[in-house]
Formats: sequence, structure tokens, C-alpha cells
Amino acid sequence: MKPVKTLLLGAGSRGYNVFAAFARKNPGMLTISAVAEPVQARRKKVQMEHNIPDALAFSSWEDAFKRPLDVEAVIIATQDQMHAGPLAAAMAAKLHILCEKPVVPTLAECRTIERDAAGFDRVFMLGYVLKYTAFFSRIKQLLNEGRIGRLIGIDLIENVGHIHMSHSFVRGNWRNLKESSPMILAKSSHDMDMLNWLAASPCRSLSSYGALNFFRAENAPAGAPARCLDGCPHSVTCPWYAGKIYLTDFTGWPVDVISTDLSLEGRIKALEEGPYGRCVFRCDNDVVDHEIAAIQFANGVSATFTMSGLTMDIRRNLTLFGTAGEITGDMEDNLITIKDFSSGNRERIELASPVGGHSGGDTGLVADFVRMIRGEGGTGSAAVGGSLESHYMAFAAEASRLAGGERVILDTFKRG
Repeated sequence: MKPVKTLLLGAGSRGYNVFAAFARKNPGMLTISAVAEPVQARRKKVQMEHNIPDALAFSSWEDAFKRPLDVEAVIIATQDQMHAGPLAAAMAAKLHILCEKPVVPTLAECRTIERDAAGFDRVFMLGYVLKYTAFFSRIKQLLNEGRIGRLIGIDLIENVGHIHMSHSFVRGNWRNLKESSPMILAKSSHDMDMLNWLAASPCRSLSSYGALNFFRAENAPAGAPARCLDGCPHSVTCPWYAGKIYLTDFTGWPVDVISTDLSLEGRIKALEEGPYGRCVFRCDNDVVDHEIAAIQFANGVSATFTMSGLTMDIRRNLTLFGTAGEITGDMEDNLITIKDFSSGNRERIELASPVGGHSGGDTGLVADFVRMIRGEGGTGSAAVGGSLESHYMAFAAEASRLAGGERVILDTFKRG
């Protein structure tokens, strides 16, 4: 079959490194036929690598929809606050849609998307990549096989990693509620979606506690300037000194986000002028750096979730408690252990090292999107209909957090 012709909106880290990269590696499945990206250097790079003529390269998503394009699908990889407009235009044009999560950053917009998507007859998927990882797919399979009896509880911990926290949620694009969305939606709606998927039941109620504990002005060490390169006296001891993170020989993520010019001079200029050179204690960030949630599902399964930005490693750890045993897992090590109560046996499952971002989930998501469009037996695991529950859970968790941990009944909350 012919590859799916696609309009790519946003050629930043996700747009370029995930979606455009998939098309480069799988030209028989997906082609980037048009691109919209405001940063000229990024736009030109996609144009060159995908042979896109100037007439099909746009500086804004609005320009891309001003005339009909010979495309079947759109991939929306713009910033969170910019999703609603392209989604409405894509639905009006009856294009298949793959949109990065969160689909929209506010509760009111989420309700609008749910209403509009109910009558939409094209493929509409969200960027919930964890369902496509070998790790979580195997755990779901083990649950379905009844390997630990009836599922009773889940404990999921997301270790964001202190460097990732400082880069994305203190200095970066997701640092501020007004410019992005609550941390539990921007970062951890992945986890809300996963808990909902594993529990195989709607959420009944939840409560949450969290705060911005550490990356605050009052915690700045004495004499720390507004920018790291302005002679900070703590450059040797501070883990978040920008020079340590962005001015080494390494230029992959997260370094490649700070500038399109990755020469040493280009990176220094970016740190002197841009957001990533700021002291982590002197930014305009207001999203939490630690949060917990307690969740009750309609089938009786209960879950606890912890998100911490103050961890050494970036990883997810999981424990599932059943009536006949338990499962523990480490996503980064691709290791699952099944403990059987009756026999006392412990079975270790070591999965093959994944290829691609998010432990292989990025590739799996895009491939499933293409299969769904082609009618080739895709799973549609990340279809919008089943994935919006995670958004409502995240919005409810934020409402609970702001109310000091007050219990929120999700059905009532969803109805407003």
C-alpha cells in the first residue's frame, strides 16, 4: 500500500526526532508531505530531508489550512496551548489525527474535544506511547492471563529525574501553568492513562497532594546570579549549573532543544539570552516538583501514584498486587518479576532492549496510527475515546491538590 501522506505541525524535539524520523526510517508507511513550523531553521531541515517544496512549507499552522492539501493525516506536535485550533481545523478537513498529549491543557477544552470527537469518523489518536512499549504490553498480558489472580492494587512511581525536571519543568516549555498545564497533565497524564488501562475500569474518585517544594527563589544559594554564566560562585557544586548540562561535548537531548545552532558559540549565546541559562531558583516556574495521588477505580482496584522531579534517574517502577501473587517491574531495566503465592516461585522476565524513544513506544504508536488508517488490524490503543479519561483524572487530581487533597468524585467532576 502507499504511504500515508501527512502534514506535520511542529518540527521541534518531538516533531522532528519522533514523527519525521519515523517517516525517514519507514518511507513505505508514512511520508511528511507538508510541514508547518515557525522556526525557519527547523522548517528548512524537514523540507530538505523530506523533499518538501516551499509551497508546502508554512510558518504557522493557520497558513497550512488556508487551502486544501494533498494529505490524508495530520500530526500535531505543537506546544500544548496550541492544540485546540489545529484540532478543529483538522476535524473540519476530515483528516486522520495524531496529536501529542495532552490533547488540550484545560478542562473546558477537553469537554469540547470529547463532544466533537464523538461524531468524528476518522482515526483520532493521542500520544500515549506507554501502551506500545514491550514492558507495559507484557504486564497487561500477564494481568489478562490471571497470573496474579484478581488485581487488587497498583503502585506506580515516576522518577522524572532532576536534570529532566530542571530542563523541561523549571527552565523549559512546561514550567508555567499559564503557558502549559499542570504537571500531572503535562508529564504524568501518561501515568494516569496507564493506571486506567491496567485497572481496566473507569476511575471512581481520587485525591492528590503536591507542591513546588524546592525550585524556588528562597532556596537559591547565596550570591547566585539570575543566569548561570554570569559568574555563579556555585558552578562546581550546583548540579543544575547550565554549563555542566549544555556546554559539554554531548549535543543530544536535552542540549539539542536549546538552540538550532549547536556549536559551542551557539549554545553559549542561547544560555546568555534564552531560558535555559537561567538559575533554576530564579525562573518563572510554578508547576509542582513532587506530587502523589490516591485513586479508586469502579471495579474496586485502588492505585497510588508518585511523581517526583527530585530523583537521580529517569525511570518508572511498578508493583501490582493480586489475590494470587504480585508483579514488580522496572521500565528502564525492562525487567518484570512475577511472585506466585502458592508455589513461592519468582519468575524473572527480561525483555529485549527496546529501539527508539519511550522504550520503543514512540515507534509503536506511529506504526499503529498508520495501520489504523490503512485498516490493517491496528489496535487503536491510544484512540481519543478511551484516552480522555486520563485527562479528566489529571484535571481532577489538580483540583484536589489545590483544595488540600479533597476527594474528587470523577463522574461529578466530569459533568461540571
